[in-house]
Amino acid sequence: MARSVNPTYIIPTPLKEVIGSVRTCLYQSEFCTYGSADIATALVTAAVQNKSLNGVSKRPDSDTDFWRIYKGLTIDALKLLVMTQRPPKGAHITILVDGHDKMKCGKDALGLVGTKPKCGTSLAFKYLVAFSNGERKGIIDVREMFDGSVTNDAMELVQELEKDYIIDWIIMDGEFYKAELIGYLINAKIPFITKRTNTGNIRELGIKYGRPYLYKTDVVRPDGRVIHLQYWMYKYRGRNGDFFLISNVKNGSKTVRKLFKTRWNIETGFREVNRVGIRTTTRDFLMQLFFYIVSCMVYNVWQKIRFRYGTSTVRLDDVIDCVKRYIKQLVLSATDILGFHRNHHIRLRIT
Repeated sequence: MARSVNPTYIIPTPLKEVIGSVRTCLYQSEFCTYGSADIATALVTAAVQNKSLNGVSKRPDSDTDFWRIYKGLTIDALKLLVMTQRPPKGAHITILVDGHDKMKCGKDALGLVGTKPKCGTSLAFKYLVAFSNGERKGIIDVREMFDGSVTNDAMELVQELEKDYIIDWIIMDGEFYKAELIGYLINAKIPFITKRTNTGNIRELGIKYGRPYLYKTDVVRPDGRVIHLQYWMYKYRGRNGDFFLISNVKNGSKTVRKLFKTRWNIETGFREVNRVGIRTTTRDFLMQLFFYIVSCMVYNVWQKIRFRYGTSTVRLDDVIDCVKRYIKQLVLSATDILGFHRNHHIRLRIT
């Protein structure tokens, strides 16, 4: 019989770890009235409650929070923050890679790129996200895509992860079918699966359902570079017609399709990250990236809890509700009988 676990007792500890990591990105000096933990706590609280810093931060106020964040935030600090979410070095990992758009209305700004129209705008901050789909699931890398192109960013991401991990599989959507990226994965002998565009010359090959087809082609670039591609192609029936999957590893067609279906885990992850997102109107790309990374870290807390207590069902709603109750208890304990606050700020910590 599966044992029942009360999430109330296991949620604060991972959140304390998140706060400890986030505070390293914030500006702090001996002249600051409030500690970095206060600002980090406001960020995590805003993420859990899906609110803005204005909605949760009273002392210090949100203007102080934004100034401290802006003053201390650097690309190097964000890289170190992301690395705190990665598995131990040397581990075997299966990576799901995809792009995520955070739509923004209004004028253009640094970091905003054109994308498919949604929510009344065609501008978005676009992030390249790597999701570990092994026994311990979670987001292990996030980076901004300034030009909206996935090729170079995806290659850099894979090269970085390849240094520290043994990559069992990389699973990507058709957006990542680029000759440079596919050629790199083939030469590096990294197993991958991605979707192939259903073009006329592919249909003319007469590929049969359920049988792998060895496809070879040379892609010539305007600068004279020749990219040699050789991979296995698989044909399937879909709701909207036939589609093709490709891989540099020969497998059964059912195995390839089953592996590709796991890509929906990252799509589900995107929806859940939006539920614990920090609401903001800032157009600063570094601030936007920081807020998104904090949301991903809160999402990873849920995944850690699910992994640790795999015999019981712990929904994200359970985590959010329990943390809200925990925050409410701290608010009540920090208020005296006349309603005055005894503490400057709520601390999400447990002894």
